Amino acid sequence: MPNLTLHGKQLESMFELLGRDENDMTGSLGWALANSPSLTAALLREIGLSAVSAAEAEVRLQQYEPGRGFTDVEIELPGKFCVIIEAKRGANLPIRRQLVQYARRRQFRRYPSKSKRLVVISECNSDHAAMRLGSYHSVGSPVMPLSWQQVAAIVKKSATRAPRAEKTLLRDLMSYLQQVTDAVTERVDSNWVFVVALGNWKEEGSSITFIDTVEKKRRYYHPAGPYWPAEPPTHIAFRYDGKLQSIHYIEKYETVTNLGTRIPEIEDREHGPVVLYYLGPPFRPNHEVPTGDRILRASHVRCMLDTLFTCRTITEAWELSKKRGKRFD
Repeated sequence: MPNLTLHGKQLESMFELLGRDENDMTGSLGWALANSPSLTAALLREIGLSAVSAAEAEVRLQQYEPGRGFTDVEIELPGKFCVIIEAKRGANLPIRRQLVQYARRRQFRRYPSKSKRLVVISECNSDHAAMRLGSYHSVGSPVMPLSWQQVAAIVKKSATRAPRAEKTLLRDLMSYLQQVTDAVTERVDSNWVFVVALGNWKEEGSSITFIDTVEKKRRYYHPAGPYWPAEPPTHIAFRYDGKLQSIHYIEKYETVTNLGTRIPEIEDREHGPVVLYYLGPPFRPNHEVPTGDRILRASHVRCMLDTLFTCRTITEAWELSKKRGKRFD
């Protein structure tokens, strides 16, 4: 069979003709769901819905309702179940307001809680996504997180059991998702550093400052919510006294609701979910790196690791990293 190339690159599946952005990934999944009852049934089972009548389900892309926006994918068997899928490229998660709008859609509201699902697909770690989405109280429907890697695994398993007519489609989709999710993971996890400001003050109920928590305990934590990374980065850097102080590899992380069980100097009490990082040994450039004049006092920014070693200021490293990052957008 002749090879097909696009811009000099050999294509492994028809889905690669679409591209690799969020809409392309969503459209590919929607097409496969509409043409493979085996995949639809497997996805429904994964989110706890009956898959008996999957072949009769309707699959819709980009459905619009005034005041409720567009949905990415809808799967519905009228009178039986309804699923709305919000698909994200990368580790971003939707905000609560967006999910509430989906839950209030006329068609979706008709179903009892046990017969409907809001599904969020992203590159976010599944445990972190579950904790984060679980904090969205009173959305109006169960919210189920899935990673694109999990979706690829569902596709792969479906392909082994599907009728011959569906196998080629599912294998093509599996190949496409593996390539795309690998590319996304490489982008998210490569050499990006999350640079945050530290203060020499104590949180209420704590006998240790934020600076000492990092420097003496090798721990750092932040709220599990908007404006903070949905997926923890590979490295984190800290700045105070007007300059970069240290960079750390994040050895592991967890989402907790009682920091006192992990850091004795913090009050032992239940609170909102926070992400706790366990830090590796500090390292830093062999020259001083001031903050610069364009980063606000408490702002956190993302920089590529090498720029913190080659640029004169954090501001310069941040701006260079943004320019580089545009090549991937």
